[in-house]
Amino acid sequence: SRLVRRMLDLSRLQSAENVTAQEQFDVSEIMLRVLVSLEGKINSRHLDVDTQLPEEPVKVWGDPDAITQVCYNLLDNAIKFSRENSPLTISLWKDSKKAYVSIRNSGSTIPEAEIPLLFDRFHKSDRSRSQDRDGVGLGLYIVKTILNNHGEDIAVTSRQGVTDFVFTLALKP
Repeated sequence: SRLVRRMLDLSRLQSAENVTAQEQFDVSEIMLRVLVSLEGKINSRHLDVDTQLPEEPVKVWGDPDAITQVCYNLLDNAIKFSRENSPLTISLWKDSKKAYVSIRNSGSTIPEAEIPLLFDRFHKSDRSRSQDRDGVGLGLYIVKTILNNHGEDIAVTSRQGVTDFVFTLALKP
């Protein structure tokens, strides 16, 4: 049933009628809400969360529900693939036109050859670790689809056991 729900979500995201709602919202608040919703998972892995968020709101344009899904999927993955008792860092900064959100965890390094495939539908990077996971390989594909619908980018680096996902959002003009 989880797979069917995810496929229906994907169908909705990819449909021609899907027009991303454009409204102003504070991306810091979204990040904090998602963090709180994942508190149980964070505590069960004994992660040390470091939030580097500006004190003032960071107002962006987009669909707040869709961006909440992006943040949830990225944080949930970061938690799943973090080494126990390791740091989980959430950073937010901006320049004149964009806000940048970074979610960084410590765990296994993603092989360089796997990075371009991470956002493919049904792709699971580490099949040996994925056997006991709940995922179906759609979370990062959904992230990429939502960000594409917003005209935004996402980048991934994974070196020496530290993996960092950084995505952009348009600032309120």
